Amino acid sequence: MKLPIPNFIRWYPVMSLVLTGVLLALVTFLYHYFEINYFRVETHIPVSLTGVQHLGSDYRISDFYVDKYSGGTVGESGGGGSIVCCLMLPKKWYPGLKAEVRWEVRHIIRPSDPALPETEEVAGLYRAQVPVEAYVEAAHFWVHFFSQGRVRIVVSDTGPYGKEHPIQFEDTQAVQRATTGSAIKTLFTTEELAALEREAARDRKKYGDWR
Repeated sequence: MKLPIPNFIRWYPVMSLVLTGVLLALVTFLYHYFEINYFRVETHIPVSLTGVQHLGSDYRISDFYVDKYSGGTVGESGGGGSIVCCLMLPKKWYPGLKAEVRWEVRHIIRPSDPALPETEEVAGLYRAQVPVEAYVEAAHFWVHFFSQGRVRIVVSDTGPYGKEHPIQFEDTQAVQRATTGSAIKTLFTTEELAALEREAARDRKKYGDWR
């Protein structure tokens, strides 16, 4: 008497090989992805990136970039915007460690008539080479935006409302250590955008399109 073999048992070896291949391809892609900007996986670690704004509830950071990687937005609440993955950060801090930050500030205009919609206007676009403040261990990468085009970068596992976070909202002196950015007309020039597109196309050709 022959016992019927369920289909899932018959196809299990094939599916196992397929899944193994997919996982190997994903690991290979991630490894090469982290090497795109010539970072060494042995000395760097991927960390998440978040922006925090101290400009008040009438402002928001509509867009910001760290070393040309998008960090998302920061709303008017200020306490932390999008969590973006991933930024490659040295496992050990060293003096002179910096990152380039570009950002756009928008002013939120709220009409006196609540029936009317809110509008926005661009309050400033900035670019700055910002020191990454000393850290003991690589952790979450926080970009703090202040008024008048000023910015700081800290690394911490604790969020901006935690007592262990390096920058406290109630600290009125926190801005004193901020770097003042230069006003710019656009976040990226036409030439920079073209170069970024060429780089992206080269990476897609070399590593494949993961989307």
